[in-house]
Amino acid sequence: MHLFRSFPVLIFLLCLLALNANGQPEQDIRYGHQLYMEAAQLPSDSAGKARVDVFLRISHDFMIFTRTERMHADSLYGAGVEISILARREGQTLQTENHFASVFSASYEGTELRDHYLLFRQHFHLDPGRYEFLVTLSDKRSTRQRQLRRSLDVKDLQGSRAIGMPIPLGENDNTRGTAYSVLGYDGTLPFASSGIIGVPVTRGWNPTWTAQLQRLDEDGEEDGEVLPADVLQPEQLLRDVQPQHPAGSVESFDLMSGDAAQSDMVILRLPVARLDVGPYLLRLRAEGENISDSLQFRTKIYWRSMPYSLRDIEFAIDVMRYILTEEEYDEMRSGDRKEMMQRFRAYWRELDRTPETEYNEMMTEYFRRVDETIDRFRTLHERNGAQTDRGKVYILFGPPEETQRVLNADEPAEEIWYYPSLEKTFRFVDRNHNGNYKLFTE
Repeated sequence: MHLFRSFPVLIFLLCLLALNANGQPEQDIRYGHQLYMEAAQLPSDSAGKARVDVFLRISHDFMIFTRTERMHADSLYGAGVEISILARREGQTLQTENHFASVFSASYEGTELRDHYLLFRQHFHLDPGRYEFLVTLSDKRSTRQRQLRRSLDVKDLQGSRAIGMPIPLGENDNTRGTAYSVLGYDGTLPFASSGIIGVPVTRGWNPTWTAQLQRLDEDGEEDGEVLPADVLQPEQLLRDVQPQHPAGSVESFDLMSGDAAQSDMVILRLPVARLDVGPYLLRLRAEGENISDSLQFRTKIYWRSMPYSLRDIEFAIDVMRYILTEEEYDEMRSGDRKEMMQRFRAYWRELDRTPETEYNEMMTEYFRRVDETIDRFRTLHERNGAQTDRGKVYILFGPPEETQRVLNADEPAEEIWYYPSLEKTFRFVDRNHNGNYKLFTE
């Protein structure tokens, strides 16, 4: 294959042999948003009323932290946010809930993390109908304020055969006996995951399920069928299950056994492991007992830990100069963005060690290294650290196994990177005394 003609590609492949080949992405959220909101109908424990829960994830870096008076080791810094949640129907506010929530951090670094969240939940008991939920978040120590809106068609799951809007779920592995939790990330499905959804359904109804998932383009139009309308077997039927926490700040969104509910939740697993990130339209249909119901649900597959350098195709291709020949680079940069994306995916697909999944370990590791170099090796003369000599070596070989710094008076500073396992050593010299280390060659 022409793909392997470039010697740097072979170097990169050899340096990645020690990577874990489990085919699953890490679940940390390195470049997520500050705020997430989910509005979901759950099995109701109130006769004649539907239950709707609003889930909120508020990242630490949305709030302003200050030193606290407690001065405890686990709460040196504190922040707070005022939360107002309105339930509206046909423009009329039916219910308003106001809360104040606090969060603490043991370190200053913890106050700026986007992957640490204040979790909040509020439940409502409502008549069936279409509702809008408006959340206003106000930071206690600043003028920062944000509003989030979600609309939801609330169904009567007690008096008829019907299905409610699906809820993306995560599997739990803990000692509390809870199997699932609401993800609470704006109705998104995690990239390269098992695609678990919970569907509220009339109690005792056991229909046959079919699903159809279509990719949407940038304009929201259908862009080809991806998941055919196959028969799905429910993985599990949950009864009397709810998030068992009072309204307010919570530790998790676990679904646990509770009071007797008037409806059930069916667990379905969608085969989405081979689907790429992007927006999708999910169609569900349930047929049984001469009665059927169907719905459409706009969702997206979102890779929360995606390397930042992968989010712009032109930038991603530009930082592949180290593993492409000039001809390969020029070819990949030609055409429009869609054509560049197709060639980009084809290139990395040939290097994928787990082609049965969409997650590509080789590609992910390469661009995670790019991410690390961008700021780590930035200088006044080169704003993009990935374009420096140290950045290039780091991307191709990874972090050095040993580093030596040489600082002598009247001599340029040096850095020596050792890779004993690869039998390689690299020497970088700051000849101009400006932090721009160049690879030394004899």
